[in-house]
Amino acid sequence: MKHAMTALLSFTLLVSVTGCPAEKGGEAAHDHDGGADHPHGDGGGHDHDGGDHAGEGSDGVLARILQGEEKVGYLRLKLHDDKGDLELWLARDAELAQPFDLPLDATITVTFTDKGNKTTTLRVRNRDKNEDEDGKANVREGKTNYFIFPGDTGEDATWLKGADFLATVKVAFTAEGKEHTTSPFVLRPHTHGDGHAH
Repeated sequence: MKHAMTALLSFTLLVSVTGCPAEKGGEAAHDHDGGADHPHGDGGGHDHDGGDHAGEGSDGVLARILQGEEKVGYLRLKLHDDKGDLELWLARDAELAQPFDLPLDATITVTFTDKGNKTTTLRVRNRDKNEDEDGKANVREGKTNYFIFPGDTGEDATWLKGADFLATVKVAFTAEGKEHTTSPFVLRPHTHGDGHAH
């Protein structure tokens, strides 16, 4: 019992001295393994996978989708460092198991708030299967939850390239006539080793 009390006191002291790790990076409100939200920085949001930031620079960043103040889903935004291309998935749940589908002609806007509010527009890859980079089809009853940039638009994505790229972004789209947004969050690239090919 004495050891447990000592450990609890040490942990409490450590948290009170160091604060939440996300505060150090200036990131916004987030969830801790089922705990309550608490604000950081500008009040945006992300979620921890397993209680830490593992995966944010690898499989993309998980962020909450808001309709006004209401949390209505999640998105995962992935930036590939080798080509500067973006992939985005929408879901109703944080595990991305329940797709948040939009019409195939929908677009998603990513605004890079610390890069002069420069924007990119994500669209479907195609209207047939809309495969992700792993070849998985993402069309269900004429709708999809998967969007990419630049795709075959011919737009320049070189400014997004590089393993050291870092930006604060926010995402917006319209669904059923209602605006959906995220709070600003930090985007880091998924890095590829030599010989990787899409």
